[in-house]
Amino acid sequence: MGRVQSLPDNVINHIAAGEVVERPASVVKELVENALDAQARSIHVTAQGGGIELIQVDDDGIGMDADDATHCFERHATSKLRTLSDLESLATMGFRGEALPSIAAVSRLQMTSRCAADMAGTRVVIEGGRVDGVETCGAPLGTSFRIADLFYNTPARRKFLKSPATESGHIVQSFTALALTSAEVHMTLRLNGRLHTQAAPAKSLGERFDMIFGAGLQDQLLDIEHVEDDLQVTGLIARATFHRATRRQQFFFVNQRPVQSRALSQALYDAYRTLLPRDRHPVVCLFLTLPPGEVDVNVHPAKLEVRFRRERHIYDCIRRLMIRRLEETLTGPPVDAPAFESASPAARPVPMMWGTAAAPAPSRTMVGASPIPPAEASIAPPVPAASASSPQPAVTGASSPGVDGERHEGLDFHTGYPAEGNAVLDGQPLGQLHETYLLVQYPDGVFIVDQHAAHERVVYERLVAKMQASLAESQHLLFPVNIDLSGVDPDWLEACLPRLTSFGFALEPFGGHTYRMHSVPALLAERDHAAALMDVLDVLRTPNADEAPEHAATGVPSVLHRVVTVMACHGAIRAGQRLQEAEMRGLLRDLARTPRPFTCPHGRPVLVNVALSDIEKTFLRR
Repeated sequence: MGRVQSLPDNVINHIAAGEVVERPASVVKELVENALDAQARSIHVTAQGGGIELIQVDDDGIGMDADDATHCFERHATSKLRTLSDLESLATMGFRGEALPSIAAVSRLQMTSRCAADMAGTRVVIEGGRVDGVETCGAPLGTSFRIADLFYNTPARRKFLKSPATESGHIVQSFTALALTSAEVHMTLRLNGRLHTQAAPAKSLGERFDMIFGAGLQDQLLDIEHVEDDLQVTGLIARATFHRATRRQQFFFVNQRPVQSRALSQALYDAYRTLLPRDRHPVVCLFLTLPPGEVDVNVHPAKLEVRFRRERHIYDCIRRLMIRRLEETLTGPPVDAPAFESASPAARPVPMMWGTAAAPAPSRTMVGASPIPPAEASIAPPVPAASASSPQPAVTGASSPGVDGERHEGLDFHTGYPAEGNAVLDGQPLGQLHETYLLVQYPDGVFIVDQHAAHERVVYERLVAKMQASLAESQHLLFPVNIDLSGVDPDWLEACLPRLTSFGFALEPFGGHTYRMHSVPALLAERDHAAALMDVLDVLRTPNADEAPEHAATGVPSVLHRVVTVMACHGAIRAGQRLQEAEMRGLLRDLARTPRPFTCPHGRPVLVNVALSDIEKTFLRR
């Protein structure tokens, strides 16, 4: 019938390009991997316009002669495989032979290469998959790729790319991962004509980390080393007291190849379970070396995902290894080993609690005490308008009694919350439990209030109200602080400075990658404002951060919600911080004034209700 026909080569190449070249960062990844496979000792990457306008990768590897320089653009042409059995012993990053023809099919490409045996090099020019010219030319040893106008001939793909700043962020992430795989290779990245990252050959992975992410970071990292019969694990994990707002500093490598693995990620989070505050993420850079036959790297077109033959064994080994390393450095109460040994949250024993919710385990991060900022009644945000998806407010009258006999205006609670919540206003604080929870007695029982979560809610609402009214308060630092922002795109940061100023951070360039911070948000003046700044930058750099819709629960822009949540977490009182009775009363009063007093901005419960009737039943009084 003639209905089944072979596709033309140009269509085949475009289909392959759709699988391999997802975005400009995919091009950078493939070309840098090829350079590393070519034994390069120096690799330089340049990108313009998020890599859409231009990507250039220069290396000093072994290069190619004239025949190889033209042959490498044919589909499935590769120097890394010869027979089917070679798939069982892969020792290179690239191997499929689809990358170069796929890239050439959707760009204007120029490659220049020379090997040591030749006096002259070869230049190949390809446009949209069509070879426009091959010529002999002068060239240094190695290979240079120049990729211009990516996706110029596939407008449907190009329109789905994000902004140049977002695409640059993906390039930085891909480049960073590859720079960590080869600490001995000199690697640089330039974005829009400015040097972004310069990683000279390093003596250790920790030193490489400092070069990429900022001086002093390796002091927060712990070495990991483990060898068994067929598995070697090396790398770095962060101390339990050091964590980030996003997963941007999590890297896994299998046989030197950057990968994504659910098993490795699950092992990481299970190891840190109970050690990190909610919505905080550990830092990790882990290298696994195992026989090629134990891992399948051919399950994803871009070689991003891997499959382990003994996945459960790998998971258990990595989790136990991390737990042991963390236990060696933890301070305070000993780690609860049974909680770690559970493979999943569902398998962990849960303490018996009365009431509507179980209180979360306190963070082991202990911070010195500092006074709670005074209440600001004039800044209390209004209760948002009711909608079909939000509980209807129940008006309690013009005023309600406060915890200290005062009467406060506008203390309305939502009927969607437990009715006992109103009793917080009349409750009598009995004191602190483990300097982390407030015990509040009321006629029908007792509330257990998480002081950090409660203060987070108070600070969050206060900040949102001020920022929406453009009234953010900043504190001028008596001694300005110098911060190394090596891992941040300088063009993006320069464009972001006005936004940071609106949050209360005042920065100015101070040479190279160093910035001088003159002012910080007022509530962070006594906190680690440098760490808070890094977390805010992580949130703002998250891909599509500004394109997300409004936060469903608050109605504020999603990116503002996330930034303010980070700032509130840094600015709130901590678990383990002793409070005076007046501070307890003030915190409860401020909590009652918020429109959502029963959860913190992360969604954790603020309080647990232990009913007196349940207590009496437990003691057989009823």
